[in-house]
Amino acid sequence: MENLNRNASFTRESFGSHSVKVLSMDLSGKDRDKETVPVRMFEDQHIIPKLEQRRKKGSLRRLKPFDSEKDERPSECDAIDFSSNDYLGLAQSTQQQHKVEELYTTLPSRYLGSTGSRLLTGDSEFAQNLEKRLAKWHKRPSAMLCNSGYDANLSVMSCLSLNSTVIMDELCHNSIQMGLRLSKGYSLRKFEHSSLRDLKRILNEEHKNVDQPGKPAIIVVESVYSMDGDAAPLKDILDMALSYNACVIVDEAHGLGVLGENGLGLLEEHGLENHPSLLCSVHTFGKAAGCHGAVVCGSLNLKTFLLNYGRPIVYSTSLPLHSLASIACSYESMTGPAGRRLRRDMRDRARLFRDLFAEKILKQGIRHTPGDLVPIGLVPSASPINALIIPGNSRCLEFCDNLWIKSNRSIRLYPIRSPTVPKGQERVRIILHAHNTEEEIVYLIDLIKSTLCDMGIMKHHATGKVSPPQRPKRIHRPNIMSKL
Repeated sequence: MENLNRNASFTRESFGSHSVKVLSMDLSGKDRDKETVPVRMFEDQHIIPKLEQRRKKGSLRRLKPFDSEKDERPSECDAIDFSSNDYLGLAQSTQQQHKVEELYTTLPSRYLGSTGSRLLTGDSEFAQNLEKRLAKWHKRPSAMLCNSGYDANLSVMSCLSLNSTVIMDELCHNSIQMGLRLSKGYSLRKFEHSSLRDLKRILNEEHKNVDQPGKPAIIVVESVYSMDGDAAPLKDILDMALSYNACVIVDEAHGLGVLGENGLGLLEEHGLENHPSLLCSVHTFGKAAGCHGAVVCGSLNLKTFLLNYGRPIVYSTSLPLHSLASIACSYESMTGPAGRRLRRDMRDRARLFRDLFAEKILKQGIRHTPGDLVPIGLVPSASPINALIIPGNSRCLEFCDNLWIKSNRSIRLYPIRSPTVPKGQERVRIILHAHNTEEEIVYLIDLIKSTLCDMGIMKHHATGKVSPPQRPKRIHRPNIMSKL
């Protein structure tokens, strides 16, 4: 290690207005520049131009620094969460953590990792029993655990879409679209977001397509859309699919824990778990469940098919036992009395936010910039996800940065910029949780109003100097889930 440090030298390369430290090492005594020429040529030709293109458009993604003197992280006590997908607070709950640890310590073997894929050494009796419980919870014959929601969609779409006609909602998640790219022999049609009329038009066209007789049709939708927060007309879609002998795949990533009497999603809310057109559903655990992983629920034949042809499942090291214990405990919490109370609180907080936004901001008047494709304001939502449209990447970023400073670095909202969303529909994604207090929501609304006024988006109705919003007194919450 001593020799390594002595031979290491730092150089500074500049990208745009941002400097990047590069550690270069000459362990062999050869000329360092000659050794790095191929890498530099590759970066100059294939990497730097693309990054520069993103930077000019204001869409370059970066991680926030956490180790500098200008640390942007608020302390855990000071931070107010209006951005995470932890809708019920399970990920932050010390009580939930104790619940997981109690279960984990009862397991006979507690390796740090699973040691292999499910088909090799990474399977366990606990995993198979958990899948049976998940299938029972979701009222399906079988269930297949996956490492993440992204992996689940890659597996499902890559192998179930083979030689099929895929009819997808235009706002479906990137993981669904990337899964299709791993498939072969499929044809893709996209219908206007949640438009039953456009979906029917495409189904009619495919039904009359004599060039591909008998080619199966698969409709792919999400139950709740992550960038808008609106819910799909799921019953109508499934019924329409049945009339055309089509199957439906439903991604419940943002429905799980949020919708349904037991928090099992939009399918449960409408009693659609056993609809004859439902091919499978994907339930992700990284949102309201507060842990990690996902499950695909469907028939036993479908599970066997995924286990043979779903490449992310076949070739990935499986989830470790601690993750499986976390999943089991999350379902117990979400489906129990505490979960129902938390969902009620979450819905109340979301309703309060939208009511206050209408009263304190919309009624006061918002200036619309000529050329805006979509007016500034909230997108209709059936969930705790609230999308505040602020067109333009730079303007959206400016809003978040200004609010961050106004809140004394206690509220970090994140801009959702193009190309993640269509150009002109850039937005700030605001999440309401069961653990947000009414005082925090009032404070957020006042901050939004003040920030919009400073940016000239909202009209000042008061004369004289406007007092900055007053942050509510800090609430000590050592156990965010005291209701469990």
